[in-house]
Amino acid sequence: MAAAFTQQEEAIILDQLQRAARESAVSLGVRRATVDALAAAAGISKGAFYKFYASKELLFLDVLENMHAEIYGEAASVLSGNTYLSPADRAFEAILSACRAMERSGMMAFVERDAAYLLRKVPEDYQKNHYHSDEVHIRELLESAGLVPAGGMALASAVVRGLMLTISHQHEIGGLYPNVLEILVRGACRQLFS
Repeated sequence: MAAAFTQQEEAIILDQLQRAARESAVSLGVRRATVDALAAAAGISKGAFYKFYASKELLFLDVLENMHAEIYGEAASVLSGNTYLSPADRAFEAILSACRAMERSGMMAFVERDAAYLLRKVPEDYQKNHYHSDEVHIRELLESAGLVPAGGMALASAVVRGLMLTISHQHEIGGLYPNVLEILVRGACRQLFS
């Protein structure tokens, strides 16, 4: 019988599984990733994988939530570091930062290709405990910064999600995409927070 993992080993393996899943999410997608490959990347057997996650979909949903948390965490940091700016300018800096972080992470490919699939495959009770939608993250971000958007939180969340969707179309927009994104974000923030 194999010896149990120590807490330190479990933490290392969990980190390795999440790194491997993140890389696969961005490059291959959830459906093409295999438990065998994820387990091998973490240096464990396929059987040991199931001690950490009941399915690969649960692992990928955790990765998706971690990516959300990183991106919105970066935006929160920008908001807290720019309290001297007007609400519209604070929101502009934070949303632009979140869009750029999302672009760097490759998260949009993962979201567009696999988010709906994951939300169908993962049990609802697991989702409630481990996953928060963009709307929840955006609402928490704005509320914690004391930003009250004209038109309400639902509109602000929809606008931010719409701005983030431009990331997946930057190639069609062309080389001026960074400028276009800045103009769109600034205009949206002036409408919502002036």
